[in-house]
Amino acid sequence: MPSRMAERVSLALRVCACVLLGLAVFMLVPLPQLRGAQIDLALAVTSLEPDALAGLLVVATPLGTAFRGDFVLCAAALYLIDWCVGRACTPNRMR
Repeated sequence: MPSRMAERVSLALRVCACVLLGLAVFMLVPLPQLRGAQIDLALAVTSLEPDALAGLLVVATPLGTAFRGDFVLCAAALYLIDWCVGRACTPNRMR
């Protein structure tokens, strides 16, 4: 039964990481009509990030948008935690 819970946690971590990466890509697309929504969404996600990562590695692009390195770093951390959960819950196999 604990493996089912671990699978659900692993899936939730993976989905959150994918959403963060998708949001980082969405922030790169210059959409003048949606720029306000993009900024509001970025601020909402930034408020959920750890304070140490919030705003870290945010780089302006020539298109007038920003590469959100903090989102990518958080996604990488979530993928790493997902991998650790998967490794911890996988039974050791004899080789």
